[in-house]
Amino acid sequence: MPTTDFAPERRRMLTMLGTGAAVAGLGALATATPAAATSAAASDELSTAASYGSGPAGSAEDELAINRLLETYLFAVDTKDKTLFRTLFTEDATLTVMAHPDGTAGIVKSGIEAVVANLDGAAAWGYSTHVTANASLRVTGRYTATGDSHATAQLVYPATATAPETVVVRGIRYRDEYVRSAGVWKIRKRVFSPLWQYNGTAVQIAYPN
Repeated sequence: MPTTDFAPERRRMLTMLGTGAAVAGLGALATATPAAATSAAASDELSTAASYGSGPAGSAEDELAINRLLETYLFAVDTKDKTLFRTLFTEDATLTVMAHPDGTAGIVKSGIEAVVANLDGAAAWGYSTHVTANASLRVTGRYTATGDSHATAQLVYPATATAPETVVVRGIRYRDEYVRSAGVWKIRKRVFSPLWQYNGTAVQIAYPN
């Protein structure tokens, strides 16, 4: 009875099986790679956020910080504190003053020195009180945000030879761009538009002593 040598056929089948297994393994690896990459990216993002010391973009923490920035700006104006005022802007900041209600035209102050020097104009009045009316804030990225806010300013101008002490009440709109650097939000661009105004005669306060 003749004998058959199965060795070559067995070797061929084993080779085919091995190749198929290798291809299947590569397919599984390719399928798993995007998920692994996504997981790695998420880990990097969490690591960055943790090292930065702040929550995700658009968090309540960011909005609170920007609102505090708006209030501090008004405080610096009322106290004529140029040192504090300087800390609220970026070095390349621009400040447009006396813009039209739609935000166009106005006088542009470019760079931190010009922006801070604009506060010298506060010397024209004796006392002032600025109050935030409302604000719409939008965090557009981890380091950027925009704002649109309204405030009311009460400015007391001293008497002159031709006019009594006068109170100017003015409605203001601020259109802003903010950036966050080293964990601190600052104003990079501000457009200041007076919207309405009325004047009145100041009444002297009768202090008891």
